[in-house]
Amino acid sequence: MSKFTYTQIDEAYKRIHSQILRTPLVVSEYINSLTKANVYFKLENLQWTGSFKLRGALNKISQLGVSEKKYGVVAYSSGNHAQAVAYASKINQISAVVIMPKNAPLIKINSTKKYGAEVILYDPLNESREEIGQKISKDQQRVLIKPYDDLDIIAGQGTSGKEIAEELTNLNIFPDIYLCCCGGGGLIAGTSTYLKYQFPKINCYSVEPNEFNDTQVSLENKRIISVVKGSESICDALLAFQPGDITFAINQQTLLGGLSVSDNEVKNTIIQLAENLKIIAEPGGAVAASALLNKKIETKNKTIVVMVSGGNIDNNFYSKIVRDN
Repeated sequence: MSKFTYTQIDEAYKRIHSQILRTPLVVSEYINSLTKANVYFKLENLQWTGSFKLRGALNKISQLGVSEKKYGVVAYSSGNHAQAVAYASKINQISAVVIMPKNAPLIKINSTKKYGAEVILYDPLNESREEIGQKISKDQQRVLIKPYDDLDIIAGQGTSGKEIAEELTNLNIFPDIYLCCCGGGGLIAGTSTYLKYQFPKINCYSVEPNEFNDTQVSLENKRIISVVKGSESICDALLAFQPGDITFAINQQTLLGGLSVSDNEVKNTIIQLAENLKIIAEPGGAVAASALLNKKIETKNKTIVVMVSGGNIDNNFYSKIVRDN
């Protein structure tokens, strides 16, 4: 793998900053008191399309050549990357085909269609989205936009870390810990790269659902390890079975370790974020906050940055979480 550095993130930001929202970094005095820490939440759930994924999609698609744009793109995704590719394609005036699991949240399927993409649903138990995507790419000459294992995608996601670093530096704040959700590892690879550049002493941790903690296990074993297929989690955005080759190579350099949380812990965290930050987070977007609030790591007297990565949750599912809690 070619060397990945903060400079690629700086270049990505120059490319996409006018088309993304500079999302807020916020605090909650109640959560600070609860954790005995100074906690800063990065609200990527407020990004256009409802997640950080737009950053990577825009950085990749904006660099396509004229001939590539003529044939359009194809992507596969459980939902947030799907919406991001659809939206980025729309504003770049190119066509997009997106392959999504048939059990993806309806809000994500409908939003992807709303942004103008053709959606193809597949059975994740019996079909391979990678094989479907590669076939469409070959047959229709479309550029395949991978969800995380691509340096341009990682650099785009890393622009969120650049924003965090700039804001904290302006406040003369030096963070001790960074907690970030992790599926394939693109967001944490990009953001941790920038935060480690700006704050060399920061300790960065991936956070995953208990049954999909492939990055945590891989980091512990110093090699890529897959989780057992057949597991389930409400964190639909984080169901990768193993880290990406490119993302893992980066995360081995930037992460101190990995953490994991249960679905019930995530549900409780979604409620706490709604009550204390007045935001809606989807399950995958709430796992880092869940690690904080469920004391998966020592927080006393620490300055901690927590990524809230997405807010695309079905109304019915959110209502059920509220009722059950």
